[in-house]
Amino acid sequence: MTAVISLEEWLIDRGLTPQEADLWADFIADALDLIDDGHALLRESSEWSSFLGGCVKPIPTEPEITSGLGDRMRRLRNEAPIDSGRDRIQISYESPTPGDERHGTRKSKADFRLEKKFEAGFAAEFVVEAKPLRTPADITSRYMALDGLGCFLERSPPYSREFAVGMLGYAYHQSSTWISALTTSLSSETSAIRSGQIQMARGRSALVSDHPRTVLKLEPVTVLHSVLDFT
Repeated sequence: MTAVISLEEWLIDRGLTPQEADLWADFIADALDLIDDGHALLRESSEWSSFLGGCVKPIPTEPEITSGLGDRMRRLRNEAPIDSGRDRIQISYESPTPGDERHGTRKSKADFRLEKKFEAGFAAEFVVEAKPLRTPADITSRYMALDGLGCFLERSPPYSREFAVGMLGYAYHQSSTWISALTTSLSSETSAIRSGQIQMARGRSALVSDHPRTVLKLEPVTVLHSVLDFT
């Protein structure tokens, strides 16, 4: 059995220094924790009822979930204690892609963009694209497709030029099965350089994969994969 390594070790293998890997691993963990906490808040009974009241149909669409989740992530960020570190993270959803000179409805937009300002003026961003998961076919036709993972690998300009990004699945059915299905898909995916489980801060584990960006003439990108339960 292959030993599970930390996200820091994975990023060092990508060429980061230990100090850089530590900073990025903390930032990514904070970003994913904020998404998870926003999801937990959204799924509280009173919050969910309020959210559904603003949806067009009883079953919310992907953009509606992104909006509801983003609103609650912002609230958690704004209400966080000043020493929590969350006040240093800026959150936007349906965020326009830098460098895309199209405008209005034609301008490409990432589902979530989380930005953090470090000391000495260095700023980093962790961009997350979300896709609904209803049937197994959605992994290939949506999650791994050009308008899913391809937004980071092939779209010009890409949703992010950073070396680490996130993919998020909104599970409408059988939420416990999707990470396993994504693991299988990534292991057979010809574009994946490597994939596996990594250990993160505060006991979190995650599915991670590296992909080339040959079309964009950029260095490979590391993708953190997560699934949220909306069954």
